[in-house]
Amino acid sequence: MRPTEENRPDPDELLSRIGGEETKSRGKLKIFFGMAAGVGKTFEMLRDAQKAKSEGIDVWIGYLETHNRKETEVQAEGLPVIPRKRSKYKSVDLEEMDIDAILEKKPDLVLIDELAHTNVPGSRHPKRYQDVLEILDQGINVYSTLNVQHLESRAGIVEEISGAPVSERVPDSILEIADEVELIDLVPDDLIKRLKEGKIYPSDKVPQALHSFFKIPNLTALRELSLNFTSKLVDRELSRLEPTKDSKLSDKILVAVSSSSQAANLIRYAKRISFGLKCPWVAVHVDNGEVLSSDQKDLLRQNLGLARELGAEILNISDRDPVLGIVRAINRTKATHVVIGRSGKSKLFRTLRGGSFVDKLSEQSGDFQILLAPTEITKESPKIRFGFFTKGTRSKPIQYFLSFLALLGITSFNLLLNIFAGYWSIGLVYLFFIMFVALFAGRGPVLVTASLSAMFWNFLFIPPKFTFYIDKVEDWMMFGTYFVLAMVLGALTTRLRDREEALQTGEEALSGLYRLSVALSKTHSLDEIVSVAVETIGDTFRSSVLILLTDQDSLLSRTPHPKSGFKPDMKESALAAWTFQNRKPSGKDTDTVPLSKGLYLPLLTPGGCFGVVGLDREHKESLELEEESLLFSMLNQIALALERIQLLGIRANAKVVEESEKFYSALFNSVSHDFRTPLTVIRASLDLLESGDGKDEKERSNLFSEIRIAYKKLDRLVGDLLDMSRLESGRLMLDLQWEDPVDLVNETVRIAEHEKGEHILLVQSDESMPLVRMDRRLMIQVLIHLLQNAFLHTETNSTVIVRASVPKDHLLLTVEDNGPGIPVGQEGKIFEKFTKVSGSMQGTGLGLSICKGLVEAQGGKIWAENRQEGGARFLIRIPVLTFPPLEDSIG
Repeated sequence: MRPTEENRPDPDELLSRIGGEETKSRGKLKIFFGMAAGVGKTFEMLRDAQKAKSEGIDVWIGYLETHNRKETEVQAEGLPVIPRKRSKYKSVDLEEMDIDAILEKKPDLVLIDELAHTNVPGSRHPKRYQDVLEILDQGINVYSTLNVQHLESRAGIVEEISGAPVSERVPDSILEIADEVELIDLVPDDLIKRLKEGKIYPSDKVPQALHSFFKIPNLTALRELSLNFTSKLVDRELSRLEPTKDSKLSDKILVAVSSSSQAANLIRYAKRISFGLKCPWVAVHVDNGEVLSSDQKDLLRQNLGLARELGAEILNISDRDPVLGIVRAINRTKATHVVIGRSGKSKLFRTLRGGSFVDKLSEQSGDFQILLAPTEITKESPKIRFGFFTKGTRSKPIQYFLSFLALLGITSFNLLLNIFAGYWSIGLVYLFFIMFVALFAGRGPVLVTASLSAMFWNFLFIPPKFTFYIDKVEDWMMFGTYFVLAMVLGALTTRLRDREEALQTGEEALSGLYRLSVALSKTHSLDEIVSVAVETIGDTFRSSVLILLTDQDSLLSRTPHPKSGFKPDMKESALAAWTFQNRKPSGKDTDTVPLSKGLYLPLLTPGGCFGVVGLDREHKESLELEEESLLFSMLNQIALALERIQLLGIRANAKVVEESEKFYSALFNSVSHDFRTPLTVIRASLDLLESGDGKDEKERSNLFSEIRIAYKKLDRLVGDLLDMSRLESGRLMLDLQWEDPVDLVNETVRIAEHEKGEHILLVQSDESMPLVRMDRRLMIQVLIHLLQNAFLHTETNSTVIVRASVPKDHLLLTVEDNGPGIPVGQEGKIFEKFTKVSGSMQGTGLGLSICKGLVEAQGGKIWAENRQEGGARFLIRIPVLTFPPLEDSIG
């Protein structure tokens, strides 16, 4: 959500705060800023670097251009240099800064000269300042140099001043995010003196420089620009550190961006105003449904990209009326100033259209000011325009050819029709034909066909025939009317068709996004999300899709998800890893390795990066603006779905942890009590034995017996804990053998004789019973637990019965007592760990829970119920399998 408070802070200010708080590891940037070459920027940078080196800082030269200046070369002595990377472009060997070597070396400070430099095609980034940003992200401090003419917002002014084009430009935001900007100032006279002394350029180039760029008026203006920009930077920093009531934080600039070639100048003008007012700004594009040519789309993309680079918030609005669209944007963004360019249309044209754009906007009610850009900002070279007829006229040659063939066909038909009808009727046929062509062909073929049809009609049908001369005045009027109608009807029909196609494309995009949202809402696992993502993105953008997700350590997996449509090579994999690490798009049509075949985009949410999506865009055209917007919306939906699954996993883990904490709390509460009782007995007995006190042999024997019984209880408790651990970890090993149930029960009773005390223990079993496949040791342990439970919860001298029978196809073992029984409704709960039944002072401990686990591990079932005559009954059912062969039974 966007802040809408009246005192909304400057986004650049927030950016700087975030930069200081979000990652302490981010490097610091210092820029040595000057008005022109030769003022001493590189020299001062090297001098500061030498000072830093003397203080023990690890300083390296990443890229340095001395231009054979001796004083600069001397100043660089002693500083280690990272070798440049050699590359070949158009059979020419070139050297560039090796960004990978810098990142691998990871010095404390690296010197990178000429920040505005354009890298050789094929480099990771098109511009050197983008390399610097990546180096800063890796925690390396950077010193760099920059001239004022390379600032994007000042480049146009410099071109007007010097008359020389400025091709290498750097966004103003680079200086705005710099931690320090040092102005290297030099008066123009001293700079010219240095030039004449050969300290800037070789002596053979000095005369040319003096008569072109290095003129006193030029240098004075450039110095004023550099001083002005630096002073505003200082003022901006002071305002950030010491905000006052007069601060302009509530202001906001809005600039309208179109596909005009002059929109770039308007954007730079808006940036300068925003910088001067120290307020945020928004670049708005209003889509009125007009179909743009590919050139216009490229220009619009460049203009919006320029605004984004200069720090503007980008907003796209759809509205048939551009004025109403701007008003909606003003209301949405709370803009206080609107920057508008002057119209190049004539006064008559503006009057016929009901007034200029500025006039219409000023009529709208609203609390905003209109800032009209100076004429030189948006002036265009005079040229004849037929925008209504020529916009979007780029069509394939086949359309022109087919339209011409169709025109020849309808003309042949009209020649036959001319026998029965007059030439006016034939003109109507041509008009209908033009409208028909407009339904299928582009605007260019329609206009050409309309013009040719008028010529054919005149030459073949209007008297005198076979000449372009028209005799009658009414025929002249008819011909003129026909020509205008044909052109207008053709253009209107084409425009309506194009708008219908645009609406259909928009509806398809919304429909695709809706289907993706619905499909993602039904997913319950990462595999399902990836499957939906690969299918939807692949079908929508007609590309193979790669999905790389994060692993358990939140690092990007090197192995593509099995649902991925293609497997990247080593270079493409490195690019995907770069995207994940830097949280920025890379690959085809981006600022990072734009010549690669794949486009890689991070799956980002406020919670982090969950992976990378790659699209195989080799041999495919660049994505349209609408397609880019749709793709980012889809990626946002996918990332949110991945985050949802992760949160569900975290929630499930938290629940497991919570249950574990409850379990261990109950475990310690129960175990501490169970351990304390036998330990108390052992300690008391040992104290009595040590004291002597004339104890006779019988009393001493009783004490040893109590110690032995207490020891067995401790041993059994430890065994229960180990068994429960093995059960829950799945490490319990079964030793299934063919056993005789009667022998099993008899052995259990013999073991329990030592613990029954005064209880009466009875055994009942069928006479002939089959062998049953089970783990003898574990089953005896289960019966012992059940007997101990019966002895514990029944009175002395009560009866406990053990039964064994084989009804139908299973062995049934029961342990019955005549005690108080089990409270109604808790028959199933008593098998849970440490369950405390109503009316009992102690819990069931682990015994019954272990019984349940051991029985179920052997494929059996255990349950409890109350006897009708009173008491509890525990039942164990073990399936009886096919009898073993005789030799197995004997064995």
